[in-house]
Amino acid sequence: MDNELIKISGEIKNYIYETTESMYKVVKIISDDEEITITGAFPHLDEGLVYDFLGYYKENPKYGKQFFVQSYSKSESYSIDGLISYLSSERFYGIGERIATNIVNTLGTGCIDIILKNPERLEEIKGITKAKAQIIYDSLSRGQAEEQIFIKLYSYGLSSKMVGRLYEKYGTKTLNIIEENPYILIRDIEGFGFKRCDNLALNLGFKKNDIRRLKASVNFTLSNICYNYGFTFLTYKQLYNSTIKLLNDPDILGSDIDLAIQELLADGGLVSEDERIYDYALYKAENIVKDRLLKINKNTNNVLKRDDVALALDYVEENLNIIYTPMQKEAIISSLSNKISIITGGPGTGKSTVIKGILNTYAKAHKLDITSDEFKYKVMMAAPTGRAAKRMTEATGFYATTIHKTLGYSLDGEFQHNALSPLTANLLIIDEVSMVDILLAKNLFDSLLSNCQIILVGDSNQLPAVGPGNVLLDLINSNIFKTIKLNQIMRQAEGSDIIKLSNMILQKRIDYRIFSAKKEVFYYPYDSKGIIDGIIKILDNYLAKGGDLFNGIQILVPMYNGVAGIDEINRVVQEKYNPSEKMIVRDDKIFKVNDKVLQLKNDRDLDIMNGDIGKIIDIVKDNEKDYLLINFDDRVLKYPASNLDSLQLAYAISIHKSQGSEFQNVIMPIVKSYNIMLKPKLIYTGITRAKSKVIILGQVEALDYALSQMDDTRQTTLAVRLNEDSNKKIVEKILDPEIPFDDFGEYDMEGITPYTFMD
Repeated sequence: MDNELIKISGEIKNYIYETTESMYKVVKIISDDEEITITGAFPHLDEGLVYDFLGYYKENPKYGKQFFVQSYSKSESYSIDGLISYLSSERFYGIGERIATNIVNTLGTGCIDIILKNPERLEEIKGITKAKAQIIYDSLSRGQAEEQIFIKLYSYGLSSKMVGRLYEKYGTKTLNIIEENPYILIRDIEGFGFKRCDNLALNLGFKKNDIRRLKASVNFTLSNICYNYGFTFLTYKQLYNSTIKLLNDPDILGSDIDLAIQELLADGGLVSEDERIYDYALYKAENIVKDRLLKINKNTNNVLKRDDVALALDYVEENLNIIYTPMQKEAIISSLSNKISIITGGPGTGKSTVIKGILNTYAKAHKLDITSDEFKYKVMMAAPTGRAAKRMTEATGFYATTIHKTLGYSLDGEFQHNALSPLTANLLIIDEVSMVDILLAKNLFDSLLSNCQIILVGDSNQLPAVGPGNVLLDLINSNIFKTIKLNQIMRQAEGSDIIKLSNMILQKRIDYRIFSAKKEVFYYPYDSKGIIDGIIKILDNYLAKGGDLFNGIQILVPMYNGVAGIDEINRVVQEKYNPSEKMIVRDDKIFKVNDKVLQLKNDRDLDIMNGDIGKIIDIVKDNEKDYLLINFDDRVLKYPASNLDSLQLAYAISIHKSQGSEFQNVIMPIVKSYNIMLKPKLIYTGITRAKSKVIILGQVEALDYALSQMDDTRQTTLAVRLNEDSNKKIVEKILDPEIPFDDFGEYDMEGITPYTFMD
């Protein structure tokens, strides 16, 4: 049965794949005269020796049937020929077959253990000098030490992949580090959440009320709820109750949790404010954003007067032969006559047109040539993602880049531009601000000079940022900054059924007759089990008409798991539509030439960002290392196979990952099995990603259910902090004093950050 753990024993025959980049290996063994391919993460196992492997069989599309190793140990029985082959290998320099045969004939098949326990027994062997004896003993000792680390780690119930990842991180210090405090793995190693580390700690003999365990549980609870729910704080009661829920142990007293929280507060890792508990980084971020924005907003020395902006705008209209609507004019004039301003509006309201008008009007008012280097030095445009920045450039004709690139994201993970090394911008325009979390906002605003004018553009009806905070909505709700809401659909967009449908979502009421026209929006009924069949029918029809699977259509899905989840859809689409036999396989991940792929995290070395979509154009080997050549927005990158945990197939992606992007056509399944995630903003965000067509597959009941739900309320305090002259006590909007967070975001998937699972 697939994934049923069984034990096999075999002698190492040869290596099919081994790399210095990781512990991952593909090896041929001989077991009962049968040749078996095994794969997993383990140190170099010596050819000729016998090992016991625990794991399961699974069919691999490239290598056929394989045995996936979960743990291993050195066998107690060896063959004479295997031992002779092992001892005469390159591992033991100067020990040939003759001397190896003498060792085995003299000491027997248990010779390895005998030598390790009594190295002087080698003196009995004819042909072995003192120097050669030392070589044999030292080599056996090194191999034994490494294997003992692995075997000990396996004894703690860790998988092959986890053991490999630990050894890659800590090397020979692995056991010392985890025996001292296994909870640091939560911070250091992806894939280790509290529960996995806790099982490890308890196996190591940690007491249930060990202060290290209690502090780790509090930290993990606060961090995971904030990063999965987008909060910047929990109330003391929420943190206390949720930690108790995580530990689920009647032996843990309330006083134990209180003590852990108080120690963390004393250490400075947590901050308490009016019964609210913050992670220090999030508390600091909110306060820096507040301080910087208020300071910038007060410095109005270089802000233009409304009349001067209006005159410059009249010139722009006349000379560029453009006629702006009254609302667009107001947006341009207000944004350039205020130090910090916000422009918000949905699709079709002309946000890009307004940005272009702002650029031309600013240039005219300041007597600058918009094509000059001086203008580019003084005016900067950025967006949270590469795709959003590219759209901004295309819509305005003026260069935009990502916020990370603007700030100079460096190889050491720091930003080159900060309070000590600020940006030169006199005017900064940021698009898709709904995607900006509080940590990125802190780095952005802390890098600006006080004379910088800021214009923030976004759609406040979209999903908020994946990370903690609700920056755009908090800035609007603070009532500190001039906010212009574009709510008039432009003439060229008035007939769009996509825009009509998105407005119905905002009004929480759909007139299903809109699907009858079958012009831009389509609906086809399917249940969860039929979703993939429906997607295949649509793709078959689309491709038969000459459609482009990579550039022309995107499947947007609310969830990763399940029969209608992202992972299963990607697997089926890849299998059906990508026949390429050139592939690279790592455990359950398969990537082929021509696959559409998604980057899951920022990579400063490769200069690609979380959410970037690319196409694999080749798979190559260089110095015995595997690489994928991936085209990301016309840049071909040499992507190391060791980074594959940061990559996933992108035929289907999450709606959160689609923010900041536009796709010609969108397929969006909406079924009851997604109910936990279905909310109005999620549906609205997915629909508004489409330029030409939206195809909804699913159930009317699921769509109606989504519209009946309240969008999640984020616990943040930025809006009230901005009202610094207010004596009002912060009132938290708390849905439940006990966060309904059953598994605290732990998933048995490797290389995936908490951000990945926001939807």
